[in-house]
Amino acid sequence: MRGAGLNGLSVLVEVVRHGSLTRAAAALGVRPPAISYQLKMLEADIGAPLLTRTTRSLSLTDAGRALLARAAPALAELEDALHAARDTGDAVKGGVRLTLPYIAFDMTIADRLRAFRQTYPEVEVDLSFSEAFVDIVAEGFHAGIRLGENISPDMVAVRLCPPFREVVFASPAYLAAHGRPRHPNDLSAHDCIRYRYISSGRFADWRFRFGDDEGVVDVRGGLIVNSTPALVRAAVLGNGLGWLFCPSVARELERGELESVLDEYAIEHPGYFLYFPRSSGRIRALRAFVDFMQV
Repeated sequence: MRGAGLNGLSVLVEVVRHGSLTRAAAALGVRPPAISYQLKMLEADIGAPLLTRTTRSLSLTDAGRALLARAAPALAELEDALHAARDTGDAVKGGVRLTLPYIAFDMTIADRLRAFRQTYPEVEVDLSFSEAFVDIVAEGFHAGIRLGENISPDMVAVRLCPPFREVVFASPAYLAAHGRPRHPNDLSAHDCIRYRYISSGRFADWRFRFGDDEGVVDVRGGLIVNSTPALVRAAVLGNGLGWLFCPSVARELERGELESVLDEYAIEHPGYFLYFPRSSGRIRALRAFVDFMQV
């Protein structure tokens, strides 16, 4: 690679991370024309366009995705090496950039985050919340948090919480007024509070275990939310039946504010895991985060 070198690769990573040349320029403390120039030099060295740009959006070409898949982990290691070289002692410095759904944050690292930051005050934790499945390498993340069954086998996966089950719940007042469903098919006669994913706009499936099989039951109701705390609060106030992962409503179930139903049909999950490419395991800040958060 002749002209662009590491500067061009670093610029490409920042542009993809921020989603625009202007925001990348602001993050790097330069003017947008400088960013554009570095990208043109890199594309000239590669011999292929790396980005597809319109007035409203920006996306990687196939060549750009292939390059970033190899370059992003290497750049992260170089950045970590520079931080390590600057260290005057044993302090861990650097950044950890994670993609995760909010519910995973609430269930796994939220309660431990303050203690981690007190232990490693020079580590910057950058959390990007999304329910969508993200290519962590191509998008410039160090790691992600997802359900164990959704993680590619070529990733290193570290457990963050015990296994848990899904749960359907309602307030005692709602169940007293409308009765308890005995079978998932009975949900068609109930007012169900539906959760809409922010990223995709689709409704969360209400899945159940039927013997050795699993299936989705279509539910209806007059209340739709895209916030799990709002869903729990609405159910406590008697607005209908809700569906979530059991740890999200454990406190309300223990207090008797909510009661679970259809437990014998509940699906169990192996739990949430923090995952990352094997090559990223040498990054000191990420390694410290993993060691602190794993169970």
